[in-house]
Amino acid sequence: MDAKAEGLYSELRNTRQEILERLMEGNSSALIKPLLLEELQDIEQTLNKIERGDFGKCEISGELLPEDLLQMIPTLKTMEDCSKLGKYYRKSIFH
Repeated sequence: MDAKAEGLYSELRNTRQEILERLMEGNSSALIKPLLLEELQDIEQTLNKIERGDFGKCEISGELLPEDLLQMIPTLKTMEDCSKLGKYYRKSIFH
């Protein structure tokens, strides 16, 4: 595992721990709990991908996912996920 993957792996493990602690507290609202569980599952899958060396590849096509998007959202799974993100951000008009 290279240094970048190790850093991401460590960050995801910390996030997983934070979510688990939040869930164990038992004071999460009924609306938030399913979202936390879904995020926890995505993090577990991403940790497994890093361990297997499959991180950053589209689960459908095997194509490499854009690295800049993976840095922001490491739990991306497919190229379709990446294209959906275009709806939520815009490039700056200033250079």
